[in-house]
Formats: sequence, C-alpha cells, structure tokens
Amino acid sequence: MSNFYLAIDLGTTNTVVAVGGKNNSGEFKTEIITISQLNVMRMIEDKNYLPSVLFVDQDGSRLVGQIAKDMKLFQSGRTISNSKRFMGTSYKWEIDGQIIRPKDVAYEILKLCRNAAQKYLLRDVKEVVITVPASFNNDQIRDTIEAAVMAGFDRNKIEIIPEPTAALIDFINRESTKDNDFKVIDFSTNKRILVFDIGGGTCDISVVDVMQNGRNLKFKEIAVGRYEELGGIDFDLWAADYLLMKFLKENDILPETLTEEEVRDLTNKLVVFAEEAKERISSDVANKIMMGIEGNFDNISYSKGIIEFYKNKSYEFKITKKEYDEATRSLYYKSINKPRTNKEERQFKNIEDPIIETLREYNIPINSIDYVYMTGGMSRYIEVQNRVKEILGKPIVISPYPMESVARGAAVYHYYNVESTKLNSLPNSYISDVKMVETHTSYDIINVLAEAVMIDVSNGLPEVIIPAEHPVPFEGALRGKLKTTSPSGIKINIYGGKSPYDSRMRIQKSYKTKFRYPVQTGTPIDIEYKIDKNKILSLSIIIRDSLNQRIDLSIESDIEFEERGLGNGYNKTI
Repeated sequence: MSNFYLAIDLGTTNTVVAVGGKNNSGEFKTEIITISQLNVMRMIEDKNYLPSVLFVDQDGSRLVGQIAKDMKLFQSGRTISNSKRFMGTSYKWEIDGQIIRPKDVAYEILKLCRNAAQKYLLRDVKEVVITVPASFNNDQIRDTIEAAVMAGFDRNKIEIIPEPTAALIDFINRESTKDNDFKVIDFSTNKRILVFDIGGGTCDISVVDVMQNGRNLKFKEIAVGRYEELGGIDFDLWAADYLLMKFLKENDILPETLTEEEVRDLTNKLVVFAEEAKERISSDVANKIMMGIEGNFDNISYSKGIIEFYKNKSYEFKITKKEYDEATRSLYYKSINKPRTNKEERQFKNIEDPIIETLREYNIPINSIDYVYMTGGMSRYIEVQNRVKEILGKPIVISPYPMESVARGAAVYHYYNVESTKLNSLPNSYISDVKMVETHTSYDIINVLAEAVMIDVSNGLPEVIIPAEHPVPFEGALRGKLKTTSPSGIKINIYGGKSPYDSRMRIQKSYKTKFRYPVQTGTPIDIEYKIDKNKILSLSIIIRDSLNQRIDLSIESDIEFEERGLGNGYNKTI
C-alpha cells in the first residue's frame, strides 16, 4: 500500500489493529494486522488480536498480550486486566513496588500495536484513528490520547471516533460493494439505527441517523448512552461464581474456610474457563443453526481440566449452556430494586437498562428505530441477540465479524476523512471536475456529548456550560458568574452528568492554579472553554481587573481525584 490508513480498536479484553489502503485495482480494502506476541511458553505467536492484559514478570518487565492472559491462571496477582474500565480516573495498581496507571497499561498495548503496524507496513507510523466508547468522557479520552503519544504516535495526528459509529461504517462499507438486491439495509432513504455494542467490558448504546445523498453518507448521533461497565467479563464472572459454589459443594468445602486470596485465585481460573466455555458454546450453537438443526441447545456443554486448581490438585470442570444461561440470567433483565451503592450497582447490571434509559433520556420512541445493529464479541451469543430483539422488537442485524468491525470501520473512516481533506484543499478548477466529485465517497460524522459539562460557580447547583447531546467541536464563554475567593489562586470543579439535577452527577476533574499577581477577593472571572472533535476540554480564565490576567488551565494543573468510589486508587491487583 503506497498510502495506508491505520486504526486501532483499543478494547477492554482484546485490541485489534486494522489498516486500509487501495489495492492494485484501485479498490479500497481493509486488513487486520497480525500482532506478534509471547505466549506462556515464551514462544512468539501471531494473532489477529492482542489480549488487553498486562503481566509484570519477576524481573520487573511489563508484558502484554497472550502471555499476560495465560499468566492469569498461574500468577493472577501479577496481572492487570480490564484496565480500560478505569481510564480517566486516579486508580492505580501496585506490583512489586511498581505503580501502574490505566494509561500505562494502554501505553504498553498501543506500543506493541504500533510496532506490529510498522513491521507490516515497513515504515514509521505516526498517524492513527483510535476508537473509544461513545460515552467516554473528557478524561477517559484524554488518557487514551496520552497513552498513544507515549507509544510514539503524533499528538496532532491522533483522531478519536466512537466505537459504535466505527462498527456501523464497516457495515455500510461492506454493503456498498453489494448489488442492491443483496443489501441488508437500503440507505437510499434515511434510516435510524440503534447500535448495540457489547464487548468484553463495556456496553455502548448509540442511536444514529444515517442519511445518504449520492455518495455522501452523514452519520448523526442523536443519542449516546451512559458509560456502562457491562460486557463479556461480567457474564464470565457470574458463571465463575456459579462454578465455584458448585465446586465447593461437591467437594464439601465450606466457603468461609477460604481466604480472600484463595477466592480471588480460584475465581480468576474459573473466569478463564467460563470465557472459553462461552465461546465454544456460542460457536456450537451458531454451527447448528447454520446447518438447520433446530432445538433450544440447552445440553450443549464444554468441559476441561484445570491444572493445580486447588491445593495443588487438578480438577475437571463442565458447564452446559443451560447452566451458563441460568448463572447469568440477572444480566438480561431489569432489576426491580434500585442500587444504592457502587457495589450494589455492579450486582444490578443488565443489558435492558442501558437500552431503555438511553431511549427515555433522549425521548426517542421505539417505533422510530428502523434497525438494531449488534456488534462486539458478546453480540455473538444467541441469548443476548434474543433478549435485545425481545426488548426492542425491531429487525436485528449482526456484524459478521464483531471482533474486527470496529477496527475496520475506523480504518475506512480514516481513509475517507483524509481523502475528503485532500479534495477540499484542491483548487476550484479541480473540484469542478464532476467525475472527480461523483466518484468520491465521504463520511460526515456528527458526534454529540453523552453528558453535559458543568462548572461549580457558587454554592448552588453547577452551571451547565455545554449541554448533553451538544455536537462537538464547540467553544463558548461563561462571563461574570464566577468570582475569586482567594487572592492567590483558584480551584474549579468540572462536573459530568445529564443535568444539574442528575442523581449520578459527579466531579470529573478539578483544576487548581495560582495567580501570577495577587487579586482582590470577589474579582469577577470569565471562563472561556473549548471542546475539540476528540471531546477534549480546555479552559482559560480571565481575571477582570486592571491587569486582566489570562491563565490557561491544562492537564498539568489537574488535581488527581478519588473518582467513582474508587478510593485513593492504590490496589495490589484486579
């Protein structure tokens, strides 16, 4: 490929790298880049994905990928998984004295991905599109970009796009190569699509209006669900809990006799088993359906021995589809009770709430939805498909390659975004060439904020400076509503939530800065703010006195915060 367009789906459980470019026939194609990584035998193994897991070796080396995933079975205390769930927070892990932040894990993953891309393309790689959940906030996106910069990408050549939109672009790109008679969805008329993206660790809901005008496709996000930490890992944890209780009962072991470390170690081993069982059962069900075999498939099972499972003794484990579904049943249905604590909220996770709450919060009637597009690894599981169809009653379209669609779609977007920029920079004499314009496809994406950005200006409710659902980029100012309370400096709290009355409103970030010159208490302050296309917020304050001091608030002035009930952030393992 003379010109390449790189994209990375930085996932909670797996990361995928795609590259796009034109082949010899002039057709744009996407490919998944294989990533060389160590396995548990310390042998190089090439895979189409990279497990998003980090392992700290005895010598202090940090290793990511298959070896880290494998080592969860043997040294779970030295591994970090699901770190994406903590991006944008002050959460930290401590292993052998090393303090590891979520963005440090992302850096190690992105570094290996960049190396794989450079090996494949035989050139230096600085430009990339990275996908994140549509509901990621300013701090989560900022950490993602910082990790990419640490990995060697150019800060000015990093673009962030939502995972659901990328998956939808991949689907539409595939559809565009088909004859009209074979297309799943006819985009010659406007369509409203609910994208249900459930991966390993997150459940992303967005509602997108797709409008086609010739070869131009416009994607407008009209709804973005809250950030939901719900994914395949939650299904595996519920199944692992069931298997552990079953094991203890069958072997006459009282749960209270186990130490916390033993419970964590046994659970980690069973989570790996449950994930393998889910994938095998899902594959078997899909094969039977493809062959026209009917039935409820409850008796499909998976079995495997786990070496040195308990007290250095190996045990054989087996789980049927029926058992797996019963163990995870609470994840399919809305709970009657409301969670009162963070711990209870984790217990009440389910796939119904994010769908219904998103539609309700944005006043979108179900009958306005034309199709549901399901993607993400967990979308392959038939009971998830059945439940989503039961909730919405709309035609379901399943991504044929749910683990690859986000990365491929981001590569497609990267290509057309660059080509559109080139076209727009051409002289009018070139652009007037009708043939050139007609053969050029473009994707216009209108992203909106999942939550409002609010600022604490008084002892009352926070002031909304950018409302939820507002398109980005955007800039504005808040004038005269904030006054100094100290002659030497100021602290500004930024809140996130649907509105000032949102019960789940929280402090996203706290900025603290000192004035260059003393200021009289009570002096008015103006705040100018800007949020870019990547949803990164920047603030400037102007002190309205004779000196008119202007101070830019940046990440360097942040105060690390105890966010989302995570305490002071220091933890041994996860």
